[in-house]
Amino acid sequence: MKKTILSVILLMAVCLGASAHDFTAVVNGQKLYFSISNKMARTASVTYCGSIADKTVLDVAGDVQVPATVKHEGVVYKITSIDPKAFCGATKLTGIVLPSGITTIGDFAFEGCTSLSKVVFPGNVVKMGQGVFFKCDKIKDVTIGSDWKSIDLAMFRWSDSLSTLAIPAKVERIANMKKLKHLESISIDVNNSRFVSVGGVLYNRDTTTLYGVPRAFAGKLKVPEGTVTVTRGALIDCPAITQIDLPSTLKSMSFRETSRMAGLETIVLRAEKPMTTAYCDGAAVLALQVANNDVKIVVPNDSRKAYKEALACADGEYAEDNKAGSVPYVLKTTDLPREKSIKGVKNFKDYDE
Repeated sequence: MKKTILSVILLMAVCLGASAHDFTAVVNGQKLYFSISNKMARTASVTYCGSIADKTVLDVAGDVQVPATVKHEGVVYKITSIDPKAFCGATKLTGIVLPSGITTIGDFAFEGCTSLSKVVFPGNVVKMGQGVFFKCDKIKDVTIGSDWKSIDLAMFRWSDSLSTLAIPAKVERIANMKKLKHLESISIDVNNSRFVSVGGVLYNRDTTTLYGVPRAFAGKLKVPEGTVTVTRGALIDCPAITQIDLPSTLKSMSFRETSRMAGLETIVLRAEKPMTTAYCDGAAVLALQVANNDVKIVVPNDSRKAYKEALACADGEYAEDNKAGSVPYVLKTTDLPREKSIKGVKNFKDYDE
């Protein structure tokens, strides 16, 4: 038993002292380190310098273009991955361009690359590790792979500079857009069959469903006529929006969508009949949770009475649907607009404050 434990300890010591890289190469004036991942398949990865126990920060600066292949001792290796922590702490790195063939980026590969501003992914799908861009707060220019069908934007949540993002044609799933606190707008390739962008806001292709408003979207938001549904969480957490203009076609929206909007001053409701956003004691109501209950509610003049009757203004428990087991939210009068805030407007079709 003691012999086995001693063997394990010795093996761990050897591993910790082992060098991560097998060879180096100078690529466009930058010295990179490589590890052979499969000699038979002739594949290699970009890795760090030194050992796991005593890693040396890569001495790279400016934009680095990772090669698709690299030659070592007469053998050409295809680069298929970026190892965990490969570029960790490379504070002079400003851009990284990844070639086709890179299929994996390891955990914390670019951790602490505080000058990194540009990331170009390959066209093919890439498996991402955890915290790939941890503490990379300068990223502002991202090129997503043309063949990607899914993207999780949480990988960029540490960046304070990513304000715009372009989504290519084949993407069918966009996750965690709300993780990007400084994203102002999103654009969609015209050939994308699932999504479309209207004024920097994400909708389904025929704009019947609003999927997401970037958190740093500022000013007036006008949801187009024809939109029927605002998905849960699509609007929430947009503190710089001052006005939300909702179309007459809208049928479904959670009462919590208008919460956590410190700058919200006006909500325009264009439907002739108030929609139901919540239930209180089983009754359908128009509830709008707000950060400031002085927010103005603008409605068609002929519908002003109906809106006053439907608007929830009192303390209570409000649920997003009327199903058994629905968890209610306790709201106070300070969380809800006041009845006197409702303003009726004639010639409402032409209203544009």
